[in-house]
Order: sequence, then C-alpha cells, then structure tokens
Amino acid sequence: MMSFVTKYIGVHAVILGLLLAQAISCNVTGVWRNELGSVLHIEAVGSELRGLYQSAVETAPGVTGPEQQAKLLGVISNRGLQTSVAFSVLWEAGSCSSWVGQCFQLPDGKRVLKTLWMLRSVASCPADNWKSTRMGEDTFIFVS
Repeated sequence: MMSFVTKYIGVHAVILGLLLAQAISCNVTGVWRNELGSVLHIEAVGSELRGLYQSAVETAPGVTGPEQQAKLLGVISNRGLQTSVAFSVLWEAGSCSSWVGQCFQLPDGKRVLKTLWMLRSVASCPADNWKSTRMGEDTFIFVS
C-alpha cells in the first residue's frame, strides 16, 4: 500500500513532467510592437540583448530625442519554463526606462512579450524626487 506522501510526490512529478514538456523557448530576436505603437528592435547574443527602442510616446516634447529612439541594452535567460528578459534605454534628456518580463510562445505559434516598466525622469531638485518615477506594463507582439 502506497503512503500518502508517495502518492503526493508521484502525482506532482507527473504534473511537473507535463509542464516541462510544454515549455517552449521563446526567441526574442526581431521586431516587436506594443499597445501604444512603440517598436522594439532586439537581437539576443548569448545572454545579452542589444537593439533600439522607438518610442511612440513622450512625457514632454523632445525628451526621447529627435527620432524618439534610444539604444537598448539588456539580459536574457532561458533557464526557466519561459524566456525572461530585462532591458533598459537611456533617453536623450537624461531619463531612463527599464522593462522586465517574459516572452511566451503561444500554442498558435505567435510570440508575446509581457513586461512591467519603470521610467525615471530627471528631478530638478530633491523636493521633486517624488514625481520622477512612473511604472506600468507593456505587452509587445512579435512583428517580424
């Protein structure tokens, strides 16, 4: 007669095996577009991400630069069930943005990059520090 612990471990081993069999590495290299129309050009080289971020929005005119784009640097990990990413850009006016999230390969073959972001704007003085950080989320869809 099997003990409760043996059954419990056996059931969870089967479930974990099914989950691992369904884990699909998600290739992040390419062009991505988010819900606001910003475009992300990423190249994964080993565990590093490089590319350009073309912003469709600005907090004030000109803060992202004349072409509203910035160089992107980051890291990637394929060690878990899904591909994890973290990347940052430094904007023309001195503010910086960072995203962290996961890339998911969907059953229909499409890829989606779900991220949380933080934008740190330049504070003119310590008293303005409280209003210099914004946070949100972006969903990027793979374009090409």
